[in-house]
Amino acid sequence: MRKNRVRAFWALVIVLFFVPASGVLVYLGVQPGREDISWAIVAFGALGIVAFAWGAVMIVRTMRAPWRLELDRAGLVLYTPGYDLEVPWDSIAGIAVDSVGRKDGCVLVLEDAAAVAQKARFHRGSTSRGAVMNARTMQARMARNFKEFGYHLGIPGYLLEMDAEELAELLARGRMDRLWEEEALP
Repeated sequence: MRKNRVRAFWALVIVLFFVPASGVLVYLGVQPGREDISWAIVAFGALGIVAFAWGAVMIVRTMRAPWRLELDRAGLVLYTPGYDLEVPWDSIAGIAVDSVGRKDGCVLVLEDAAAVAQKARFHRGSTSRGAVMNARTMQARMARNFKEFGYHLGIPGYLLEMDAEELAELLARGRMDRLWEEEALP
């Protein structure tokens, strides 16, 4: 999932180039020594500074996002602010796309949710209200999700900056061991 970070880095470079360029527009519009001010150029430059600065902030937030997903031949590891969850491929009964927290996401149905929850590594100090802080809470949440929504684990697509269908397809290819076959082809 590091591909998006590389793209975010280059987007940040581009944005940081355009902030000073917008500043030049403001300077040209005001241009000291001129009697009249070109308000259209000043407004366009100021709008550019605000928009590109906001874009830079959003890109940096994306690059520093605490959610990360790693795939290997054994399974997947989901890193979140509260826990690291290792899910072996053979424990996944199904992968689908569904609504996760009112947004599209990838959902997993697990063979033995309790066994997966027991393998999770929890981080101390998560201050989020309702955060999963131990295996018992995680197992209860997975059981509730399965009863209410039909899946054990939901991964909102926006957290990993992937389209939900793209994420589900990636996981399905990893589960069927096709992901590494494709990378080995010349």
